[in-house]
Amino acid sequence: MSTADSITEAALGLFYRQGFHASGVEQLSQVAGVTKKTLYRHFPSKEHLVEAALRLRDAQFMAKMQAAMEPAAEAQRPLAYIDFIATWTREPDFHGCAFINAAAEYAEAGEPPHVLAGQHKEQVLAYLEKVCARAGFRQPLAAARQLFLIGEGLIVACQVGGASQEMIDSAREMVGVLADVQGGAAG
Repeated sequence: MSTADSITEAALGLFYRQGFHASGVEQLSQVAGVTKKTLYRHFPSKEHLVEAALRLRDAQFMAKMQAAMEPAAEAQRPLAYIDFIATWTREPDFHGCAFINAAAEYAEAGEPPHVLAGQHKEQVLAYLEKVCARAGFRQPLAAARQLFLIGEGLIVACQVGGASQEMIDSAREMVGVLADVQGGAAG
């Protein structure tokens, strides 16, 4: 792993646990085990490091999500998405969605972290559209949008109130209703 990759990995962990604005350059360099000079040699500003960390998180999240969903039968993948989120929200180091957190901290629509958050969510939605098409939904994009909103709501609800089984069961039920309405087999 290169020095830049190590710094990015360490920064991602700190940003995710503590927040982007609350993580200072001194703390970032300490967590990464490098001097501030080395950090700045690889990342001209903290904002460049934030962007690199979000790109890394995007790659990690998409790979983790797909690895969790792909083993399920195509008809069951919409439900596997909810199961993936439920499992993720129960991890001990769950601090919500890094992209929702980034969009909240960088609320200006044109700020790079906000833009990256939007791109990540579009990528998740595009994947869910493929999932819904393969599951036999009549209107895959409409179904994917609804599935996406169920998932996003579950993420935020679990971040705010903890991953309750009732909340997860409700999300699973909504996917069943969606499948009934859309003609898919996920219900």
